Amino acid sequence: MNFTYPIKQKKQIKKLMAVYPAESKKRLLLEFGLRTGLRISDILDLKVKDVHKQDFVWVQEKKTKKKKMLYLHPKLRQSIKVYVKSENLKPSDYLFFSEKNPKQAIQRMQAHRIISYAGDMIGVTPLSAHSLRKTFGYWSYKQGVDISLLQTIFQHSSQAVTLRYIGITQESINKVYATVDMGF
Repeated sequence: MNFTYPIKQKKQIKKLMAVYPAESKKRLLLEFGLRTGLRISDILDLKVKDVHKQDFVWVQEKKTKKKKMLYLHPKLRQSIKVYVKSENLKPSDYLFFSEKNPKQAIQRMQAHRIISYAGDMIGVTPLSAHSLRKTFGYWSYKQGVDISLLQTIFQHSSQAVTLRYIGITQESINKVYATVDMGF
């Protein structure tokens, strides 16, 4: 199994979001992962009624069994609105419905293919749903979100785990080596 990394360049995120059309299910899947930091298993369980015309969504995490309330970013809400309208979805439909069986959500493997393909198209490999989750954490931290808050969001046991998870630890260590000046 490959280790996944967050996307640390905004230009790569912009390229990633341009791989699929704005109103497509595939693009929304990428955006959902990037803007929420949810695990893919929790994203795929969502139905239209859970997120459409909602400011918040309640998610019971499959891994931890914990229920949490998640605020939906205004841009994500707009993307959901455009997507639901373009697909003419009903409240009871899965947000990420299967083409083969519209009464079911896409499978994790299909979500992986969608995300991995987008990564291949922009030269970021491997790219996975976990990469999107880590990218959310990385950019949250870089924009000033306290590490203890990210630790809570990710349900990690320590701040050190969260820093390592989002790729900050090694980056910080490298910065020390690159910037410490002994005056000679």
